[in-house]
Amino acid sequence: MAHYLYDLTIIGGGSGGLTAARLATSLGAHVLLIEKERLGGDCLNYGCVPSKSVIHVARVAQQARDAARLGLLPTSLSVDMAKVSQHIQEVIRRVAANEQVYIKGVTVRFGTVSFASAHELVLNEERITSRNILIATGSRPLVPGIEGLEEVGYLTNESVFDLQHLPASLIVVGGGPIGVELGQAFARLGTHVTLLEGVERILPREDPEVSAALTGVLQSEQITIVTNAMFVKASRNGQKKVVTAKQGDRFLTFEADEILVALGRQPNVEGLNLDAAGLASDHKGIKVNAYLQTTASNILAIGDVLGGYLFTHVAAYLAGVAVRNALVPVGKKKVDYRVVPWCTFTDPEAARVGLTPEVARKQYSDIRIVRFPWAEIDRAQAESETTGFIKLVLAGKNDEIVGVHIVGSHAGELLGELSLAMQHHLTPADILDTIHTYPTMNTGIQQAAFEAFVSGHAARRNRKIVQTVLRLRK
Repeated sequence: MAHYLYDLTIIGGGSGGLTAARLATSLGAHVLLIEKERLGGDCLNYGCVPSKSVIHVARVAQQARDAARLGLLPTSLSVDMAKVSQHIQEVIRRVAANEQVYIKGVTVRFGTVSFASAHELVLNEERITSRNILIATGSRPLVPGIEGLEEVGYLTNESVFDLQHLPASLIVVGGGPIGVELGQAFARLGTHVTLLEGVERILPREDPEVSAALTGVLQSEQITIVTNAMFVKASRNGQKKVVTAKQGDRFLTFEADEILVALGRQPNVEGLNLDAAGLASDHKGIKVNAYLQTTASNILAIGDVLGGYLFTHVAAYLAGVAVRNALVPVGKKKVDYRVVPWCTFTDPEAARVGLTPEVARKQYSDIRIVRFPWAEIDRAQAESETTGFIKLVLAGKNDEIVGVHIVGSHAGELLGELSLAMQHHLTPADILDTIHTYPTMNTGIQQAAFEAFVSGHAARRNRKIVQTVLRLRK
């Protein structure tokens, strides 16, 4: 039997890799974690943590401007971008300190790594053997080869949080979650923002009503949104950067101090020498089966490097599946993507789990939609946060919840209960039977469930029973 230095070697110290390292170590495995530069990955250093930090700062700025509506004296507001950047880095350091628990008992090495075979890695010219290997190298910003872009210069989520001066104007190329989140944040800090999207609407993966609601919010905050506009060229006009976009047969030009490219992600596989281990991949990422195994069964992969769901919480979930399948020889677990929640952290937030109405109608013969206005939540009225709605997608005579779409203040916080309900095939009646604390935004779920119940199949059946009983009593 071959002897290996490690039971599991994890390539990549982001959220997925750290979670996998802690789980594997807790199971008694001898674990090596390899990271190129610093632990935490994109989420900690360039993504979730810094973006939510700047979104928080921008929200505070917006609240200060809106204070007069609440009877508070208005205040003049200026932004010190250097101090904002310092605040962001302090938040990153605090979160990084909290993550140290994930590497307790784990051997951590830094440097450049590549495959020599399915069981052998080369780390900084040193050969390392491992029984199992987990690839969790994440992704990076996708920057297309646009004419003039490299010469003009641009920002991505990896550089935007290091700005020392607030740009007076900003062109955001890409209307997905990163583009709309950062576009709104910079607009609230005082930047004039133009948002370009190549297809017909921003947030194209969301339900059209969600996209429309967020479009209205962003436009009300003086953000210019241009859709069906493909970025084709970058140039300069004096000190200004110029973006040329093609919209149908027309060419449009936009000028700004900075360009932020937010056109998606690409997997980090360069330099790994995947061929040496016999691993299959394409432009979307590494190929795996339902058990997260690559074409070499002892090598697994998780997170952004797979393509698909590019979320920190999905990477953490996949880490649990991968560690089990790597270390436990029987009862391997398949990945289940049926219930995947996600949230776009605009203000208000756009939160989602499950199917859109369009997709649900293709999968189920009996679909109905229940929509509940956010303005009817008492807590939303109390906090003057009335924009939005809760939309439930219900299937079958039992009204199983197969999709939820929410626009509202802190909407993402409501997804936990709804994801759990969907995971266990629960119905609005089950939610209605659960007491919710009043007054919270969470009561909106109960109110939406109530509307779904009283208009649903179960209520109609019960109504017939009650009517029959009442007639018999006369």
